[in-house]
Amino acid sequence: MKKQLTTIAASIALLGTVMVSHTAAAEERLISAGSAVTELVFALHAEKSLVGVDVTSHLPDSVSLPKIGYHRSLSAEGLLALNPTTLVGSDEMGPAPVLAQLKSTGVDVKVVNTDADVDGLMQRIDDIAQLVDRTAEASQLKQIVTQQVAKLSSNQPAESSKKKVLFLLIHDGRAPSVAGNDTTPDAIIKLAGAINPAATQLNSYKPLSTEAMVEMQPDVILVSGRSYEKLGGPDAIIKMLPLLAATPAGINKQIVTIDGSALVGGLGLKSLAEAERLNQLLYTN
Repeated sequence: MKKQLTTIAASIALLGTVMVSHTAAAEERLISAGSAVTELVFALHAEKSLVGVDVTSHLPDSVSLPKIGYHRSLSAEGLLALNPTTLVGSDEMGPAPVLAQLKSTGVDVKVVNTDADVDGLMQRIDDIAQLVDRTAEASQLKQIVTQQVAKLSSNQPAESSKKKVLFLLIHDGRAPSVAGNDTTPDAIIKLAGAINPAATQLNSYKPLSTEAMVEMQPDVILVSGRSYEKLGGPDAIIKMLPLLAATPAGINKQIVTIDGSALVGGLGLKSLAEAERLNQLLYTN
């Protein structure tokens, strides 16, 4: 009898722990700063805990949430007005004094990686899943990511047939930059089965002369959808950078858009989707 009572007491304690865990998750008031973070909160089915997102985050049409501004220039007053328990974002979010102020008021500030590779994405999934109590969903999501990467790997051309793809970051009134090694565009290009000619010459995003771009002879040039629309399409871009007309991309008007939000916060789910789209564009006849 005593043993039965002990077992019952242990079961009640365990049930209480589970209930407290789910109650705590339900009471979580989460602000997500960064599109790569927000997409994972939704993919893990934890969106009900969200009380605000930054302007780079894309929401389903059926969801409306307060916008807290740009993740690099957050305002403590705006965030605290939402009464959050937790702010989660990448190491790109800031400024640091605002994050320190939030911590001093009791807000839990969580920082996840911005690594531009699949391992970084997997770790980010685990970190956010732990935060929102969705470990089972994380396992399922990582299986999907593994399948996506495997499918991309199976549709890679021979090295000699790989196309050269250059990502161009165009600024108003400044020389354009290209994405080198250790960037999300570089990861997308490689996952898509192409070569980033800038990756062997530089890391991160660096300004590059048009002459140097011509020497790389890219078959395709990627630009953000926002830049493409603002500048007016391939003809306008070539007019602005006339030497690009001497590249295969310029000759064939192969200046292609990429979703800018897929480039924020490291390699993310949207980045994989863009890699799949680019793969199809490059190698499907």
